[in-house]
Amino acid sequence: MNKITKWTLGALAVMLVFAGGAKGVKEIRTYFKGEPWPFNSILVSGNIESIDKAKEIYKDNTKYTKNYKYKTVTKTEKSLDEKGKVLMENGKEVTYEIKYFVITKDTAKEMLKDGVIRQKKNEESLDTQVIKSIPNIDGDKSLFFGRPDTEIKFEVNGKKVPTVHGIDGWIGYYPLGGTTIVTEIITDDDTYKSINEEEKYMSLIRFKKGKMNVRNAKDKESVNQKLSNVKYIEIDYANVED
Repeated sequence: MNKITKWTLGALAVMLVFAGGAKGVKEIRTYFKGEPWPFNSILVSGNIESIDKAKEIYKDNTKYTKNYKYKTVTKTEKSLDEKGKVLMENGKEVTYEIKYFVITKDTAKEMLKDGVIRQKKNEESLDTQVIKSIPNIDGDKSLFFGRPDTEIKFEVNGKKVPTVHGIDGWIGYYPLGGTTIVTEIITDDDTYKSINEEEKYMSLIRFKKGKMNVRNAKDKESVNQKLSNVKYIEIDYANVED
């Protein structure tokens, strides 16, 4: 199985979790049968050196590029059984990682303006649509993307950051992280600056010509092959109308 197929299945698995239970399984089955998901841009995430290499590779078919800054907060949690008891394996506590992809409210507004944030059309489908606004984005609390009933434990330097639900959606066509569940967080400048993690970049590369289909494995494979020599990046897709 090639890399792009593995990544796609991983992303679909994450979507299943976001969709929830049996309903999610049904949605995954219909993924390959639905209407095209057109894309005329890619979103490449990673360190600035890798991002610049990706831009260089696409320079002959680039209308424009735009960078967004982000940080990642990782937290380790203990796995609990139905009774709330910590699960053990080989005498050790079973743990898992929760990752938060954090951007500022100003960055989120830029992404909205650029048309790269998408929201699920309804609970019965994995299809999404571009949105131009997010409820409560100008409020005093941080926002999270995902199902409204998602439990969020977003902490910075040991201090809990109050969050409210933003949208049931994500940046690009797929949730971030591939096989890892990553919750997207929009926060204020001070909270963002206080995160003691390396700042990374997500770059929008808008094609000069050509439109492809996210649901077409060959189209995604062509992108994957083109960027195969660029290490430590994640690739997502966008359909930017301008």
